[in-house]
Amino acid sequence: MAVKKRELVQDNCQLDLKALAQYIQMMNDQPNYLPQALDLIKNCQDIVKCLTLATGNEWNLLQSIEEFFLRVVNHVHCTLRHEIVTAVLDKLYSFISDPKSHIGPQTSVVLVVLDGLDDAATMSNARWLVQQGESGPDGAGLRAALSVLYCWMHSWQGTPLLGDWVMAYIKALEENEKFEILLDVSLENLEKLFLALGEPGTLRTSEADVVIHILASLREQQEALDKIATNVRKVLGNLAADSRQSSRQHLQNVVDIVNAMVDYKMEPLKGEPLETFKDKYEDLISCLEYHMASRWSRFKHLPPWRPRGLPASPPNSKQAPARKVGLLNLGNTCYMNSVMQALLVTRHFSTHVMMKMNAVPYWSKMGILFAKMMHSYNTKLNPDEFFNVVKPPFFTVNNQHDSSEFLGYLFVLLQSYEHCSDVNFDYSRQAVMTAGTRQTRSSHASQASHAVQPTQGAGDDAGSSNRGSLSPRPGSSVSRPGGSSSRAGGSGARAGSSHSRPSSSSGSGNSKATSLDVDSMMPPKKRMRHLFDTTFLRRDSIIDTMFGGVLLTRVECTDCHSSSLSRDVFRDLQLAFPDKPEASQHSVQSLLEYYCSKESLSGDNKYQCRDCGGLRDAERSVLIETSPKYLILVLKNFKFEPKIQVQTKLMHSMYHNQSVTLPTVRARGQHSAYSLYAAIIHAGTTLDSGHYYTLAKDNDQWHIYNDDIVTNADESEFSKLHPNSTPYILFYRRSDMEESSAPTLEELPPKLQECVMAHNKHYMEKVRAIHLSRP
Repeated sequence: MAVKKRELVQDNCQLDLKALAQYIQMMNDQPNYLPQALDLIKNCQDIVKCLTLATGNEWNLLQSIEEFFLRVVNHVHCTLRHEIVTAVLDKLYSFISDPKSHIGPQTSVVLVVLDGLDDAATMSNARWLVQQGESGPDGAGLRAALSVLYCWMHSWQGTPLLGDWVMAYIKALEENEKFEILLDVSLENLEKLFLALGEPGTLRTSEADVVIHILASLREQQEALDKIATNVRKVLGNLAADSRQSSRQHLQNVVDIVNAMVDYKMEPLKGEPLETFKDKYEDLISCLEYHMASRWSRFKHLPPWRPRGLPASPPNSKQAPARKVGLLNLGNTCYMNSVMQALLVTRHFSTHVMMKMNAVPYWSKMGILFAKMMHSYNTKLNPDEFFNVVKPPFFTVNNQHDSSEFLGYLFVLLQSYEHCSDVNFDYSRQAVMTAGTRQTRSSHASQASHAVQPTQGAGDDAGSSNRGSLSPRPGSSVSRPGGSSSRAGGSGARAGSSHSRPSSSSGSGNSKATSLDVDSMMPPKKRMRHLFDTTFLRRDSIIDTMFGGVLLTRVECTDCHSSSLSRDVFRDLQLAFPDKPEASQHSVQSLLEYYCSKESLSGDNKYQCRDCGGLRDAERSVLIETSPKYLILVLKNFKFEPKIQVQTKLMHSMYHNQSVTLPTVRARGQHSAYSLYAAIIHAGTTLDSGHYYTLAKDNDQWHIYNDDIVTNADESEFSKLHPNSTPYILFYRRSDMEESSAPTLEELPPKLQECVMAHNKHYMEKVRAIHLSRP
């Protein structure tokens, strides 16, 4: 017998916790019964409301509520599950973000709906809620929600997933640069959170990690040091007295971070101010000396929270040698030389390769090459050891090839072996590519749950855009297509591009969807939520971490306004040229705006709209949902000439912006800013001929890397280029990425130090032999 449907609670009334638990238990006693989808979603939201109004302190009564939510999320279809998760979190946020409400920590039990979701799915939901909170005055809702979450952490131990959710919410605020909110609310709650950290068993590991994350992020704040100073000895003593491994780890992390806080404040002081500081924090300093700081804590590398406009900390004084090393051309290998020079000055990437990937196939070879490029005594380096193992098998020695395709192949190769060991690795065997494309698209139409689908036949290639295209993540190899090239499609190109933005389609049955709010992009009367797979960017991949982004494509029927959305990973954006520039010349920024602008789909490109039941005109646009740390732009300077069967170059007048902005979903009208630091130039008139070289900036100094010849330059070099020398691949660094210093030879791992020293020894012996042989 089904539970009789009725309202669980009326507005502005209180409900006894025991009565709520009994009602939920009635539904749990009928395991084969669940309400219909819409009723089930409403029931879940009503339970959240009931918990916010419930009285009583018998927290064991919450077990039946947990059981109900777990039964719901584990037994419904994945699409409905994500709707329920989103609805529950949305309802929860509506209460905790109200500065006037007083929500008890028992409400956090509803976070059990996150059970089974990975970090990416949890982050996606947190981002969505933070975006909703941006509409409030002065971020009042965001402040209130963060304050409530902190309060629950130090006063409640009944929700295992609370720490994971608080961490996701903090990271979402960081992504949206809500540093004033993070600073103010965290400082208000820091003392209580820090004391809770010092009571082993009070906080779960995930919650303790949140407190340490907060502490590390506040390490430049004098107020933070003052709030914890008197309690450091107590907290460290309690952690040291606890025998659990987790307490030992928390102890070392706290020691390292507090020591970093003290060092940061002491470093600029001299004389009397320094002595005054030491006197004030004498007990704290002696306590830290007793416990001994280390250098390993990962939390120390978190970027500190700073109010907007505050300058960054002084950069590390250790810099790479001023002398630059070129790469010998081994027979039309300029397309590879140019890519490696650009990746070398991508400092976060090249440093990670050298410092962390010395026991990984192909990565270790690249690390050796990078180390020699930085510390070789010779200014002309032979890259054959690296090129012989990474060169694609379909690339021939004496033919010109595409540097963009080599870069794409290299990324796939590296990601395929990212978690392998190079012990006894056989480089003579052909590489096996495993880093395939992982993309799922799901659409959920307004009201009727119908999606806009592309037609099969007419308009089947409507998803291909004349605006540009995505570089895919192929599972085996990246071959240069014949006929219509992936780099073709300049002026007026539409269909036929093998790397074009994909058309929208309904989600596959095995897709895991999560809700993303796109209300700001919808007509007021047709607002809805769209469901997506959240496992796009591989969190365990340095390639995706640094170069991967997520593109959101939307198609809207112009008749009924129902929409479909698709979500795709990209590692570069390929930008085509419009027929007529709006200004006197093209610019990188204008090509980006053209790429993301609305596009009319009509004629042969009409869409089959399920809501309308026929072919309809539609509008198509894209936004960047997740912006990469390093943005790679490929300018589609080539078009295929069928008469002569050659990819000829489009030599447009072009302004190469030193900084660009990306239209993003999360920023809601704001943009992610990027600065240009490298460009691969193609000199020639066709894709199959000519020469590649690199313009790159390192430590604020531009250089031209023309194979083995390296010369000084400046950014005005872009305006001096010959008409047939056109920037082809542009590398931009996101504005929140501080340029890291290149490691010195002494900082490199021993294996690399030995390789570089052996290389330099061989070079010096060769120079000495030549010198001695002279008459």
